[in-house]
Amino acid sequence: MGRVRFFQTVQWKVVVLYLLLILIAMQVIGAYFIRTAEAYYVNNFNDTLNTQANLLAVNIERYLDGESRQSFPKEDIDNLIHNLFALRGADVQLIDQNGVVLTTTEENKAFVGQKSTRAEVNMALLGTRSESVQYNPETGQRVKVLALPVKKGTKILGVLYMVASMEEMYSTMRKINSIFATGTGLALLLTAGLGIILARTITTPVKEITRQANAMANGDFNRRVRIYSGDEIGQLGETFNDLARRLKKALAQTEEEKEKLSSILANMSDGVIATDGDNNIILINAPAQRMINVPYQQALGKNLYQLFNIPTDGDEADLLFEGTGTLVMDMEIEGEERLISLTFTSLKGRHDEEKETGIIAVIQDVTEQESLNRERKEFVANVSHELRTPLTTLKSYLEALEEGVVDDPDISRRFLRVLLNETDRMTRLVNDLLQLSRFDAGQNLIDQRAINVQRLFIDLMERFAVKSQQEDIQIEVEYPDGEDLPLIWADRDGVIQVLDNLLSNAMKYSNKGTRITLRACRRGEWLAIEVIDEGIGIPRRDLERIFERFYRVDKARSRSMGGTGLGLSIARQIVLAHGGTIEIESEWQKGTKVRFTLPVCEEVEVDD
Repeated sequence: MGRVRFFQTVQWKVVVLYLLLILIAMQVIGAYFIRTAEAYYVNNFNDTLNTQANLLAVNIERYLDGESRQSFPKEDIDNLIHNLFALRGADVQLIDQNGVVLTTTEENKAFVGQKSTRAEVNMALLGTRSESVQYNPETGQRVKVLALPVKKGTKILGVLYMVASMEEMYSTMRKINSIFATGTGLALLLTAGLGIILARTITTPVKEITRQANAMANGDFNRRVRIYSGDEIGQLGETFNDLARRLKKALAQTEEEKEKLSSILANMSDGVIATDGDNNIILINAPAQRMINVPYQQALGKNLYQLFNIPTDGDEADLLFEGTGTLVMDMEIEGEERLISLTFTSLKGRHDEEKETGIIAVIQDVTEQESLNRERKEFVANVSHELRTPLTTLKSYLEALEEGVVDDPDISRRFLRVLLNETDRMTRLVNDLLQLSRFDAGQNLIDQRAINVQRLFIDLMERFAVKSQQEDIQIEVEYPDGEDLPLIWADRDGVIQVLDNLLSNAMKYSNKGTRITLRACRRGEWLAIEVIDEGIGIPRRDLERIFERFYRVDKARSRSMGGTGLGLSIARQIVLAHGGTIEIESEWQKGTKVRFTLPVCEEVEVDD
């Protein structure tokens, strides 16, 4: 599970919630307070301005009356305005009924004696009081503009035009706002601190439980949640610790059973596949993976029908539906045909025994077993066939001798020679079979010594010289140029038997006038010996089985030449007993090359 970001934690959410609550409360209170204070100050400012304006209008009335206007000097009017009008930051103009400015409190006296053209003044001269809030274009501050008509009865005597700055009032309001904002900020800081403390009392145990859950998810059941209090969160921590103890005990038991089952499955020689109720694979052991060449991840979850290409209808599918029986299938694994046996057993439900919850399939690779059975049957048949022919000949000739042919010396001698040849043939067959039997049982010990291959080739050439002349076949020996052949560590009689067999076969299946080459060369720690002929060759389809016992390419010709069909099998066993290899390359009607290897020996003493 990934790490939770700070802004996504419960602690952050609790703090933010408290901050929002305080901020909203302060904003509501502040808005109400500011609005109320602003209304108070504005009303107080207007009342003060109106009171002083009315007082000044009453006192200035007698100075504007046409009958007594000339008797009062201008200085008295200025003193009256300055003494009665005490509002700071306000300017007053006294305008007569003709709209001419009589006096002003402003420092600029240039417009005294001039006619005012302001709309407020004109409205006041008509008897209408005018009051508005405007912005001073020079200072950009808000000002209160008041044009109050001075009346005597219904007669308009003049106008008091006042412009009072409201900046001081709004400056006071700004100070109040600043104080309130500072208080709000301090309250938010205090709330944030208290919120963090409160949130930690909740989130710290939760974090402990989360860490414990992560540890349990990773298989660590030894950790315990620290209990900070006895409240509901503390009780949750105690419950979680008890859960960890119980899970540890249960998992230990489950793991022990699992180890036993895994050990059994891993050490089985047979493959095992388990499926669920839908025939989807839920378990496959290592031997099964090797047998069908399917990795664990690829097989897991795959349907058993698809894995073995079993059709959904037919006898094979019925075995799966019934959950019992054995199915033998041919499968191509890594380019090789294999024979796989599957034995099915159905799994029954724990509570409902009639309901199938899956299938257990036991897999066996019976390729070798079937091959051995086939070879055994073929071996018995071949041995019976090989023995039957000479025994039949022996019986027929012996019956002829018994019936009176024995009285004829010439015929009896000829019959006896045939009987002797057939007996020798059976003797060779039995000896070959005994030798192969010793190889199979590992009892045919070889006497390895240092052997001079060149001397061995000379002996072979002498032994086959007469036969090669009779067959009109030339035998040649080739060595590497400028290099002596090394000694080999081998059994001399065994090597001679291999070479005799290979040269005999080469001469049997070569035409007159052809050549047989005996070649030897060193390849690292091995000496490679090759027998190459220009005979009829071996068909490609027969090369894979050429070393099988009793296998013949041309059965009629082999028997007519006295072969038992065991020579190449014995030669192969002898070479393998030396740790070497033997292989055949051939092309039909062009010749055959047989190559085998024997270990090199650097010893000085040589067994000639």
